[in-house]
Order: sequence, then C-alpha cells, then structure tokens
Amino acid sequence: MNTATKQSPMMVQWNACKQKAKDALLLFRLGDFYEAFYEDAKLLSDAADVTLTQRQGIPMSGVPAQSAEGYIEKLVEKGFLVAIAEQVEDAKSVKGLVKREVVRVVSPGTLLSSLPEKDNNFFGCLCSLNQTFALALLDISTGELRVSEASEIQKLQDELTRRGPSEVLISERDQQTFAPFLKEFPLRITKKENWHFDSQTTFNTLIRHFKLHSLDGFGLQGMITATTAAGALLSHIQNELSLSTTHIKSIVLDELSSYMAIDQATQRNLELTAPLHKGGKNFTLLKLLDHTHTPMGARLFKSWLTHPLLSAERVQKRQEGVEELMEHLSLKEKLRPIRDLERLMMRISTGSASPRDLTGLKVSLEVLPSLNEMIKTFQSPLFKSLVLPDVSPIAQHIKAVLVDDPPAKLGDGKVINPGVNTELDELRSLKSNSQAWIANYQTELRDLTGIKTLKVIFSKAFGYCIEVSRGQADRMPLTFQRRQTLVNNERFISPELKSYEEKVLTAEEKIYGIEKHLYQELRAEVASHIDTIFSLSRSIATLDVLLSLAIVAKTHRYTKPVIDEGSRLEIEVGKHPVIEASLLDDSFIPNDTHLSQNKCLFLITGPNMAGKSTYIRQVALITIMAQMGSYVPAKRAHIGIVDKVFSRIGASDDLSRGQSTFMIEMTETANILHNATSRSLVILDEIGRGTSTFDGISIAWAVAENLLKVGCKTLFATHYWELTELEEHHAGASNVHVAVQEAADRIIFLRKIVAGSTDKSYGIHVARLAGLPQPVLKRAHEVLHKLEEKDLDSPPKPEEQLSFFSATDPSPKESTLEKLAESVQKLDLNTTTPLEALKKIQEWKNHLS
Repeated sequence: MNTATKQSPMMVQWNACKQKAKDALLLFRLGDFYEAFYEDAKLLSDAADVTLTQRQGIPMSGVPAQSAEGYIEKLVEKGFLVAIAEQVEDAKSVKGLVKREVVRVVSPGTLLSSLPEKDNNFFGCLCSLNQTFALALLDISTGELRVSEASEIQKLQDELTRRGPSEVLISERDQQTFAPFLKEFPLRITKKENWHFDSQTTFNTLIRHFKLHSLDGFGLQGMITATTAAGALLSHIQNELSLSTTHIKSIVLDELSSYMAIDQATQRNLELTAPLHKGGKNFTLLKLLDHTHTPMGARLFKSWLTHPLLSAERVQKRQEGVEELMEHLSLKEKLRPIRDLERLMMRISTGSASPRDLTGLKVSLEVLPSLNEMIKTFQSPLFKSLVLPDVSPIAQHIKAVLVDDPPAKLGDGKVINPGVNTELDELRSLKSNSQAWIANYQTELRDLTGIKTLKVIFSKAFGYCIEVSRGQADRMPLTFQRRQTLVNNERFISPELKSYEEKVLTAEEKIYGIEKHLYQELRAEVASHIDTIFSLSRSIATLDVLLSLAIVAKTHRYTKPVIDEGSRLEIEVGKHPVIEASLLDDSFIPNDTHLSQNKCLFLITGPNMAGKSTYIRQVALITIMAQMGSYVPAKRAHIGIVDKVFSRIGASDDLSRGQSTFMIEMTETANILHNATSRSLVILDEIGRGTSTFDGISIAWAVAENLLKVGCKTLFATHYWELTELEEHHAGASNVHVAVQEAADRIIFLRKIVAGSTDKSYGIHVARLAGLPQPVLKRAHEVLHKLEEKDLDSPPKPEEQLSFFSATDPSPKESTLEKLAESVQKLDLNTTTPLEALKKIQEWKNHLS
C-alpha cells in the first residue's frame, strides 16, 4: 500500500479502520456499497468474482450493501476473515465526513446469516491447565455458552465431534497439545498469545460481563480451566471481533460424566447425525427421529441424541413425557407458528432486529396462552418443571405498536400503527391529504380575493406558489410575498402556504425519525424481557423434543424400553431403525439379543452381506435411543445403563497422516481396550483383517479375551471361524451366526441370528453375487479345493498361536529344547533392546520350568 502521497480524509479514515481490522479483509461502507481497497480489493475481486477498478491509482472493488451478506458468507467459506466498517453517524446531522468504525469481524464461528435452523454454529475454545482440559462453546446466534472440563483429552475430542464447532480458539502454548486431534475436524483454528488465557484476566472478563461476584451460581466453583476457556472466548468475541454479547446471559456446565460416552469413530460408524459416505443419502438416526417443529427444538434434539443419559431416573422421566404426549399429538399444531425465539431475541437485544423480527416474535408469543392451558393438564413430572411464563403482555405491546405486516426495514413503508403518536398521525395525514388541503386552500383564496383564475401550484424550483395573471397581481393581500415573475403571471407565497409547505416537505423525514424512535423504544422494551423469553424458549424446545419422540414412537410402533441400573441388555425382535424405515415393505428380519454379566460376548460368524454389520449396529442404536429417552424398534427391551459405546467398523486409509488401514484399525481397537468398562457396549466388525492370517487371528483372539476379562457387553463379528473355540475356554463367550440356506452352488441370506458357529465364510459365493467373471470363480474353486485337501495353509489352533510352544507336542521335553535353540538363533541382538532381552529370557525360563 503506497501511503507516501497525501491521502484524502476518507482514506485516512479507511486506514484507521484497516489498522483495527488487522488481517481481515475490510469492507468499507460508502453509500449503497461496501468498498475494498488496495490488496483487499484484489482479494475481493478474485474470491467474489466482482469487477476490479482503480481511482486515483488505488485498486478498488465493491459489493452492494443490500446483498452484502451473501458475499460475506462466500468469503468466509473460502477462509477469509471479513471486517465490516459501517457509518456510525447520521449523514443528515453531520457536516463533512461521516464517521465510520469497524462494527464486527465475521469468521466461521460468528456467521449470523444463512445459518441452518436446525444446527448450532458453535465457536469453541480449548484450554489446558495442570493436566486438566476444558472446552468452551459459544453460539453467538443464540447466546448459548457452554463449558466442560475433563482430565482426559479424548473426552473433549468426542465432545467436539458431538457439538461440531466451525471455529476453535487456542493459545500458542496449547498448540502442540490440541493440534494433533484438531486435524480430524473441518474447522478454522485461531491462535492467540498466551496472555489472552491468563486465568485471573479471563475470570474478571466473566465477572464483568455477568455482573456477579463469583461464578459459583453456574456450578463453576474451582473450575479454573473451564472459566479460563470461557473468559478467553468471550473476550475474543468482544474485543477482537467487535461483536455484541449482551444477549449471553448464563453459562451452562456440561458434566460429561453424566452422559454416555460415544467416541468419534462410533459417532461416525453409527451415522448418528451424518452419513458415513459424503454425497450419500442422508439415512441417519437424526433424520429418522427428528420430527421437531421449532428451530430450538431441533437443536436440542440433536444434543439429546448425541448425549444419552447415564441416569435411569432421568431417562424414565423423559419416557413418561413421551408416553403422555402420544395421546396429545395434536399439540404439534400449536408449535408450528413458533419461530426461532433464541435467534430472534439475539437480534432484538443486539439492536439488529428488523420490524419483521418483532412481528415474528409476536406471532410466536400469541399461541402460548392456549399451549399453556393444554400443558397444565399434563401429569408427567417433566412437564411440571417447564417454565412457561405469561408473555401475553409482550405480544400485546408489539401488536399495539407495530402494523401487522411491516416492511423488511425502517423507511420502506409504514411500521408504526395509527394512534400510537399524535404528531406521527398528523404528519401522515398531512402527507396523504396534501392534495385535498391544496384544493381547499385554493377555494378559500379565490373566495377571499375574488380571483376566479387563482391557482395553487407546486414548482420543483420554487416549491408551492399562488399563481395569478399579471393584471390581477395588485389584488393580492399585502401579507403575500412575490416569489416569481413570469411573462404573463405572477407567483406569490402566503405565510399559511409557506408553513404548510415546510410541513409537507419535511413530513417524510419527520415520519421516518418518529417511527425510528418509537421502534427503537419498542425494541428496547422487548429486549428487557430476554431472560423470560430465553426460559420460555428452553421449555418449548424440551416440549418439542418429547413430542417428536412421541410422533416417531406412534408412527413406527416403537416400544418403551425398561431402563435400570442393572447389567442386562435384552432386546427381543429388535430392528435397525433407519434401515427398517427405509424399506418399502415389511421385509426387515428382526433379531434378539441377550447379553449379561455371565454371557457378555457374542462371537458372530457368517458370510459377507448376510447382515452381521446391520445386527451389531442396531443393538448400539437401540441402546443409544433408549438412553436418550426414546422408544425403540423392538417387541421388548430391557437395558441396564451403558456408560460408553465403542465401535470398530470398516476399513479406510488416512494417507495424509501416513496411517494405513491396519494402523487405523489398531488405533481404534487400542482406544476401546484402554477405555472400556464392565458397563460399556462394544461392537466390532472384523479385527485383524489388515495383516497376515496368523497375526490377524492372534490379535483378534487376544482382543476378545481382554474384553471378556473387562466384562463389557461385546458383539464381535468376524470371518475368523477359528475364534469360535473361545466359547470352549471362556464361559462368557457365546457363538452365534447368521443363518444361510445353501442350494446347489448358491446361498440364500436368511439374515437371522441363531445359536452356534459356522466354519465357512462363503467368500466365493459372495464374489459370484458381486459379479466376478466365471473363469475367476472357477479357478478360485479349484484353488480352494486343493488347499482344503492338502491342508497347505492350515493354521494352528488359536490357543496354540498365543502360546510360545504347543502343549500337544508328542515329545514335550525334546521339542521344547529344540524350539528354544531355534528361538535363540533367530534372536537379533543388534535390534533387541535390553528390556526386550530380559522379557525373552523370562519367557524361556517359564517354558523350561
């Protein structure tokens, strides 16, 4: 940027705004356009496809103010920060250059336009102090500020997956701590200097904002890491992004220990809220279950689905609410007119609400008296706890002041009702009745002067005039002043006409000024009730979610599950909710599940495409649905509270991080083995398939034994039929398989889970169904028969693979010594660490003894 030459006052003002905007692309308000200059102009031109021009050698480009939000959204999507510099003075009341300031900086976490109604747009902040980790989340569009704290970083990673923020703030010192797992998320990472995360400074930020002496009322006593994250985030929003935060009224503490843990892989594999494959059909559990009628209800529904409860009592209260609402489904008609109360109140309290926003709030509040009357008759404890205040005075006040169908913005038409302000009514009457007044005045003057040809006219150059012929001019009253002389006529102005002219010519401006003042008064009055309306919004959202679950239960004939603190997981005639709903007929084959402390692992064998994956997924989905308070797709279900759900499903590389399919598989498996408890549910679809057969079987066997030792409820689908011998060695393991019917060289999938194991994988049959060429299938059969006859690749039994020597050798002593010698010879001393050598020696010693 060349600043050597003398700059105009406007460019001096632009420079001051650019200094505040820092690295953001600055859109500078000039009349009906937002203009960008210098490098910003080139960036805007390239990114938004607008014309690049020059003025006095300065590159510039611009977008219309009326459609600016669309351009801003496009720029943010492309990774830009966008600073908006607005006129902060009324041009009509200022002499010279109007003052402009940066009023907001837009980033992915602070977008306010084009937001999906059913989703929050969270801006997150991660912080770590003394081995404690915290996550703060703020949705600026609703005023929702949440915090959570954990001693394990993994829990925050799972919470990030559930909440899906679009931007995260971290300190420079925490970059290494959080950067590795933040790569998993499609979000913007904003780094700030460490001093922004000073615990005392951030605490003071919160105290000042909420006007409190302590944060104990929010449950944050002693939670220094959480308050640091929340304070740093709030300060960044206020000071760096110049956004109003007056609508943020509280902090919600998320006790992660009170929710079922669902890790990132499991949320993805079960397709809770997003399809597994991009571009695929949106067959998700959220899509199936969400029948909410309000935006805040939809956002709460997603939160309930991704945060199932760990309290049987709380789940039962939700179930009671659902059960009662199944007899009152007509309630949905009362919810339909209710708009997004949270986002409406955000705009109202921050001064950005349009007249239509206030009308939308009025329409929403007007339906509440009849809604309240219905809810008062409900008996479930959850309904008794809802806060449904009388907001009819607010609705009546808006109705009294605003017209029923106001324009989108002030100045585009009538906004304030007649009768609200006497001067406004007079001005409107003056404006609308000017022609009648002029005609009456003209008649009066003709009678007064006796001049029948006298006219009252309007000239753009001279305004209102009384026009008479030159011969009649001496008959005009002395109080009339001559305004213009023409060839044949003379024009005069009377004191009364001059006064009227001033009224008419300034009426439009005065009407706008009075309407603006009255509208701002109304907006401020409504904003003073923000706490009341936010409480009301939360209650309506809860009601909406429960009603949605009732609609689904009634529509799909779901059953209320029994939920308790026990260890049983029993499902009779269970179905995969999403797949069943997507079928056009009743062809889905249901299955039973009976897991307990004594029988905690199902080893599931059977061919591909037979339904193993569907079965294990449906058990997990039914469990999650039950603990969120939903009815479930089963004839009967009895579920003891599950604390965590884990899954290891599918195969995929992550080449960007240098991770192969097998590495990802082992990483996810390691997470399960380290974190599963006796109350967890684990679903595994193939373990050890990414390596050699012997390695794979050994790993799968060891994983199964470990899970049996933990005692977690496990559904283990595998093609390693060798693992079925686990049932003989462990009382907690049970073999089941997916039944198939063989006919000649073909198989029919019955999709029924039955007791017992299978010793076939039917791989070649499935290959035929997939369309492999006939010569390839024929050759595969030949190779299979040779392998089976010669037993060329017959693996040892799993228990033999896991021990160093076989216990069935015919000559134990001789064989042991021979194998010991062979093992010593194979040991590479150049690559063996001292610790590994000690372990080997101990292993040899154990076998020799």
